[in-house]
Amino acid sequence: MQLVAAGREADVFAYDDGLVLRRNRGGRPADRDAALMRSLLALGFPVPRVVRAGGPDIVMERVEGPTMLAAMMTGLTVAEAARILARLHDDLHALAWPDEKTLLHMDLHPLNVLMSPAGPVVIDWTNARRGPAGLDVAMAALILAQVAVGPALLADLPPHLRDGPRDLLASFAAAVGTPYAEHLAEAAQLRRLDAGQTAADLAHIDEAVALAHTLHP
Repeated sequence: MQLVAAGREADVFAYDDGLVLRRNRGGRPADRDAALMRSLLALGFPVPRVVRAGGPDIVMERVEGPTMLAAMMTGLTVAEAARILARLHDDLHALAWPDEKTLLHMDLHPLNVLMSPAGPVVIDWTNARRGPAGLDVAMAALILAQVAVGPALLADLPPHLRDGPRDLLASFAAAVGTPYAEHLAEAAQLRRLDAGQTAADLAHIDEAVALAHTLHP
């Protein structure tokens, strides 16, 4: 199978016409993610349609379109990206679940949003959990802030987007409906415990928290 994308915890392969196979590394069962995505789609939230799941694999529809970050490099404005990201957070946190608890994505940022012709689609539900909406927003704000203050991360962006992460954070913070400042400390602690964070990522986390606080409305 042809590898078409790779994340921190899973690989995505071309599978069949209009389909991809997402395989969790380490053999982690995919049943929970598949069930959650089916429930989200039934509630009208934009996620890929799951065809089947078993073991570490999910077969799902292939979403055509770039990530939000890639789209920003080819014409999507920072202001529009911020509005889309804020709306996705607000719509997710407003979903009515039978247990009346709020679902959090906990990794909802421009690399986990695909800009399909039909609209944005949210992927990678590995970290999803229940909790206060402000924690989800705080995590997104902190991730954007980490990029904004991390020299190595900024170096990977083209020159015209070097101010993009800071501007995106400011616009996102102004547009999203849920305050997040009181949840930044918990979000930072979760980032510190995240095995995917490098020493370089963590070196600037206090600076990122301070930036996210500063830009909070």
